[in-house]
Amino acid sequence: MITIDIELKDKPGELLKILTPISRHGANVISIIHSREEKRGGKVPVRIVIDVDDKEKLKKILEDLEKEGAIIKKIDGKDKKVYLDVVVIGHVVDTDVRDTIDRINEIGLVEDLDLIMPHPDKESSAMMRIIVDEDKIEELFYLFEELEKEKGLLFIKSIF
Repeated sequence: MITIDIELKDKPGELLKILTPISRHGANVISIIHSREEKRGGKVPVRIVIDVDDKEKLKKILEDLEKEGAIIKKIDGKDKKVYLDVVVIGHVVDTDVRDTIDRINEIGLVEDLDLIMPHPDKESSAMMRIIVDEDKIEELFYLFEELEKEKGLLFIKSIF
């Protein structure tokens, strides 16, 4: 048996969308815990326990779950995704914020962005929530260092 902790958008039909790939690949659902009371940022945590008979089927199920928009947080208690809050200080807009986001999205996903721009001539700041695979955190931190040097920005990180 495999326990998969995921996050789904809080809207009708999302739970059904993730059950389809599980069934299609021949896994049996043992239990589902849908925790709406723990909703955060429009997402609901869901724990699914499945019985699947081979690792290749599990891999395909996980790939299809992500294609359906599920964020896989843990597999059998091991972290797969990490949320990272990052404050970016500098001329965030003037140094092409879209380019910065696109480059981060090659490694993880900028899920949320709050931008503060007090005056066009002054430095701006941004708060980014990034979702990244746990095994790609070091790659993301290396990108932050490159962006700091290239664009004169400062990245302040907080993992949770």
